[in-house]
Amino acid sequence: MINGIRPSNGGQPGTALDRRLVVPSNWDPDLLGAVATAKPAYMYGSLPAERGMRTMLQLPTVGEEEIAEYVTEAARQGIKFLYVMNSTCNANREMSEDGRWEFLQRCQWILDSGFAGVTLANPMLMEIVARDFPELELHVSLLTGVKDPRAARFYEEIGASLIHLDPEVARDFATLKMIRESVDLRLSLVVNEGCVLQCPLRGYHSNVISHSRESIEGQYHVDYCYYNCAGQKVSDPAELLRMPWIRPEDIHVYLAEGIDHFKIAGREKMGGGPSSHSEWIAKVTAAYHNERCDDVAELLVGLEGIQSLTGELGPEPPDLHIDSRRLDGFIRYFEKGLCDLDCSRCDYCDAWARKAVSVDGDARSYLKQVESSLDRIRTGSYWTRSLEV
Repeated sequence: MINGIRPSNGGQPGTALDRRLVVPSNWDPDLLGAVATAKPAYMYGSLPAERGMRTMLQLPTVGEEEIAEYVTEAARQGIKFLYVMNSTCNANREMSEDGRWEFLQRCQWILDSGFAGVTLANPMLMEIVARDFPELELHVSLLTGVKDPRAARFYEEIGASLIHLDPEVARDFATLKMIRESVDLRLSLVVNEGCVLQCPLRGYHSNVISHSRESIEGQYHVDYCYYNCAGQKVSDPAELLRMPWIRPEDIHVYLAEGIDHFKIAGREKMGGGPSSHSEWIAKVTAAYHNERCDDVAELLVGLEGIQSLTGELGPEPPDLHIDSRRLDGFIRYFEKGLCDLDCSRCDYCDAWARKAVSVDGDARSYLKQVESSLDRIRTGSYWTRSLEV
């Protein structure tokens, strides 16, 4: 038990979410015991230098031997492990002789270390895994943007065993139904992503993070996209409800639609060190396994405050709260297919936000800090050494 976190569901077997959750790992040995009673289908992680959607600054330092031991112990507790290589851009390195050799060697190590599968966003690399490493399950990253039956069938024909669907369709039940009926492979949705709905920066952000190793080593890395979105989430409380997260209490709706798995994001929420967010992972896992929470905002990634570009302490970010109890019935509007995603002509989420969302703190001063930081990024007048924490 981590800091008083009770095992999910009191450790009672037989719940609807057994072998359904996909849980992040920070390689903290104590985390395994904290989430094992939720009987996750998978945990996932990678080496810190692996190209993916988390920078090496966000992930704990861990080596190949430590990971192999961790994966072995997870298997003893009935948990399969996935290795994540979901970068959206490798600068075409996979086409080079050295790049292909490195990928093949990594896949062999993944197999030898006992991983059940890999999560990829690059279709060509998927084909290589399907051909040369059929023992590994092939999971399609949500960053491929699968949100229609044609794309789902494409990846099924490649040899994928599971697709993490684009979060954009999480509340589009007609599309979910069409995709479900079009393929036999397993489908998954991420449940706690705190990204802006239909974010126009999403593709660019994925590529920025995919190339973060170069910018970090060159000491010019800064996450412009995160600063840009941070202001939107505070200035308009309705944005917090438009985000395509799934409330734990509504999981049963998705089970009825044929969704097989539910991915919890958040292996980057390290705070004060590699094991500092084990309690958070355990808490989120318990919330979704038990299908209940009090404050949805506590479960989401992407709501953390911005970092100072100068190393100076800025205003504290406001505390964001989403009262889950006051959202009973919120999902029905989407089940009925009434949302056309044109938020400029609809105030449905605005009305519910007035009832369920609160923003506590000095939002005005924080937003001024966000805009000041963005201006520094645009003009290039920042010093990124202060971000290397």
